[in-house]
Amino acid sequence: MERDAAVGHCLSLPGAYLDNPWGPEQTVAKVSGKIFAFLGGDDPLQIAVKNHPEMVDEWRTRYPNHVGPGPYLANATWNYVRASGAGAPDDDEIRELIEDSYALVVASLPKSKRP
Repeated sequence: MERDAAVGHCLSLPGAYLDNPWGPEQTVAKVSGKIFAFLGGDDPLQIAVKNHPEMVDEWRTRYPNHVGPGPYLANATWNYVRASGAGAPDDDEIRELIEDSYALVVASLPKSKRP
């Protein structure tokens, strides 16, 4: 998946918007002020997303050369995904990861802040 497609998918989710809290090279997707995807800077796409704790290891096992812990993120709940190259997750799986991350973040919001 290309970066622009991932950004577009993030923005298609209710209440989602982009932010650059650490400068123009570090784009994140947020909902109600909470990050649900770290989108990096350029192609090839490298994205960090939140996962259910039981799914973190499953993704890392399925894609050992493309999915792993990310710097500065909780290893038990976030995965860093390199979305290009042989054996990388396909576009549908990247969309699934983004949607799951979004859903986890929205579920953690107070009801008054949910889109």
